Amino acid sequence: MQILDRQLEKTGAYVCGERFTLADIPIGLSVNRWFETPLEHPDLPAVNAYYERLSHRSGYLLYGRNGTP
Repeated sequence: MQILDRQLEKTGAYVCGERFTLADIPIGLSVNRWFETPLEHPDLPAVNAYYERLSHRSGYLLYGRNGTP
């Protein structure tokens, strides 16, 4: 997740830049599972902001946080 945090600091909103792309689907699902795993997570501001952005997307509302793998 630290690698992703650094990437998001460079690219902005999403993995490849300011626009949501196909790359964000598997990465977003991995981020969701990471947050849902009951472990202590380091503070990664860019990943936190990314997860928040994803959580407002209609597809993510249907398939991300509801537990669908």
